[in-house]
Amino acid sequence: MNITLEPVNFNISQELNDHMREMFNKLSKYNDQIVGVDLYLKSLQETENGDKLVEAKVFLPGNDVFVTGKGESFITAAQECYDVAKRNVRKAKEKVKDRHEKRPDKL
Repeated sequence: MNITLEPVNFNISQELNDHMREMFNKLSKYNDQIVGVDLYLKSLQETENGDKLVEAKVFLPGNDVFVTGKGESFITAAQECYDVAKRNVRKAKEKVKDRHEKRPDKL
């Protein structure tokens, strides 16, 4: 699985880079069809407390999953984004599994 991190208008530390890759690499446990993940990290200057935004695009055959997470730091925003992505990736796998099961009326 290919994971691409794209910080918007700033540089990220190697530690944050490694943490994000490690976190989103775990998505492959929930769906083995994942081709890649693009992560976009943004710092929201216009908000009072300078919230951070993490957007993830998970590439699956057929449909892509796009999720966002917002938090006080990139770690909390990424965790929120990961939780939503995990749920959506599981749903996508269940849909594929349901499609491949034999229907009772077609036996």
